[in-house]
Amino acid sequence: MKLSATFATFGAFFTALASASVLEVRDSCNRGGVYCGTSLLNKGNYRDHIIQVLTQDGQPTDEAHIDDSLFDCLSGGEISFVSFCANGCGGTTSEDPDFCF
Repeated sequence: MKLSATFATFGAFFTALASASVLEVRDSCNRGGVYCGTSLLNKGNYRDHIIQVLTQDGQPTDEAHIDDSLFDCLSGGEISFVSFCANGCGGTTSEDPDFCF
């Protein structure tokens, strides 16, 4: 009896894990795309990742740099810093690539 309950628990765990993975992929940026921080934040939970990438590139992590930095989307939803858009970002409300003003 306990063995079947254990298998049922593992089955439920793996089903939940697979569902979470699907959600993460759906909320990720599209490889080859160019996104401002604002678009990444609207697309999924990128805040910590943006801060990590900015820090690795020696960039400030204030709200302006989080929102108005331009990133390339790599495979698996990874991002790389391109530049800071001092005058803000454009294209954040369209399907076209984002850009600096």
